[in-house]
Amino acid sequence: MVKAILDIDDISLIKEVKKLLKNRNHDWFDDLTEEQQQSVFTAIEQLDRGEGIPHEEAIARLGL
Repeated sequence: MVKAILDIDDISLIKEVKKLLKNRNHDWFDDLTEEQQQSVFTAIEQLDRGEGIPHEEAIARLGL
């Protein structure tokens, strides 16, 4: 596999592989605004207090 990557001549493909490897350790949470991050923390706190609903119930409420 490594040899196949090293033998790539297509510069656009090399750039895509580089981008993929660079973003591999990127956390989606970092892309959220401060307000969005706070909303996530608030939701986690609510769940910790038992204020959430089961996934199946949420799906049913949304009609999915």
